Amino acid sequence: MKTMVVPLRIPSQLYREVQSQARRRDKKVSEMLRETIRYGLSALPALPETSALVRDTWEKLGPAPEINRN
Repeated sequence: MKTMVVPLRIPSQLYREVQSQARRRDKKVSEMLRETIRYGLSALPALPETSALVRDTWEKLGPAPEINRN
């Protein structure tokens, strides 16, 4: 399994809450954050279908302008 390191910017109060929950559950803060992210992502609503809207917008823009390379 490949590991990816991503810095998170979270408010200090939220970090303290995560720390206290990690201590309660006898886990590392990193484990708590991973679990929270993993379970939280599955609970997010599905993204709306935007491909038709994007295609319509591009069609309204018209053809790309010609570039004069002289």
